[in-house]
Amino acid sequence: MKIIADENMPNAKALFSHLGDVELVNGRTITNSQIKNADVLLVRSVTKVTRELLEGSSVRFVGSATIGVDHIDLDYLTEAGIEFSSAPGCNAEAVADYVFSGLSHLYMTKKLSWLNKKIGVVGYGNVGKTVYDRFTNLGCQVCVYDPFKDNEAGAANFVALDEILSCDVISLHAPLTTTGSFPSKGMIGSKELAQLSAGTAVISAGRGGVIDEEALLERHSQLNGDIHLVIDVWDAEPEINQDLVSIVDIATPHIAGYSKQGREKGTWMVYQALCRHLAISSQSVSKSDAISSGWLSSIDVVASGDQEEILARSVQAIYDVARDDVRLRFKYRENKENNVFDWLRKHYVERDEFNTCAVGAINNDVSSLVCAVGFSRK
Repeated sequence: MKIIADENMPNAKALFSHLGDVELVNGRTITNSQIKNADVLLVRSVTKVTRELLEGSSVRFVGSATIGVDHIDLDYLTEAGIEFSSAPGCNAEAVADYVFSGLSHLYMTKKLSWLNKKIGVVGYGNVGKTVYDRFTNLGCQVCVYDPFKDNEAGAANFVALDEILSCDVISLHAPLTTTGSFPSKGMIGSKELAQLSAGTAVISAGRGGVIDEEALLERHSQLNGDIHLVIDVWDAEPEINQDLVSIVDIATPHIAGYSKQGREKGTWMVYQALCRHLAISSQSVSKSDAISSGWLSSIDVVASGDQEEILARSVQAIYDVARDDVRLRFKYRENKENNVFDWLRKHYVERDEFNTCAVGAINNDVSSLVCAVGFSRK
């Protein structure tokens, strides 16, 4: 069996080699000729899996080690009888970590207080729910907009989009869609951005294109820069809007879900799905072998007092998002790579998830506070 896999899928050779011959390729530039004789195609979000890519090939299984499927032509896969599996939820913890690292950066650099403010979440899928639950566990006033989930009685505090836009912190986790009753493409446009107040913090860690970037630049100017922006996803990836980069607090190359464990979970989930497709056992590789532990297994918080500073310092001990922002700006300024955006993703400096680190604290209240943001308890 021939398996073509994106070279940025961690552990792909280690996990899949006992099933067949694994060839690693550039996911952005995969062609029909490369996969023509393959039985299995394993991708990430940079590969557009379309009729043009697959037609005439021998591929019978496509796996995407990602939570989103907007890069997959699901209708064609069904028509062609090709089985598909993705990895929903694999990087939910990682993206939530990114959100709180972004807020920690804003607090430590600009003293932006968020813990007792109104929080709005857009999208209540695996990621949005994880983010929502963490804010709720911290005691924040949280609401969420998701027109596809708002009939789930008691699940969350569902509100209209207009109410989200009045929040102090807005965290975007919607998939990118262009059809249906509620297309998300350009969902946050000029009309919506006009409702943002000065001092609002916006974190975009879902899909590029949900925010109208030109409208965001205009609103930033109208507010005289008094808006806090943490942007991970971009409308024209891998080309990114350098005018927008120049005004945001944090700019990163679509890596919110790029924790070591989140990426490994994505590969692991696709591996299990392929084993089911082949009707063989996946037990030859254990989950503990497939997913790493963290570099820092525990920390002790000996301070009390300012809760936001305790959270920020704890979060940054495991993941400080500013390092990714600095690296992006430096590499674009240096401009030595053919494609800086994809180079940054391919050569990403690995980070661990908060949950790989157990927290001990000066008292139970501090311990509960830090664990609410995603850490394990000692």
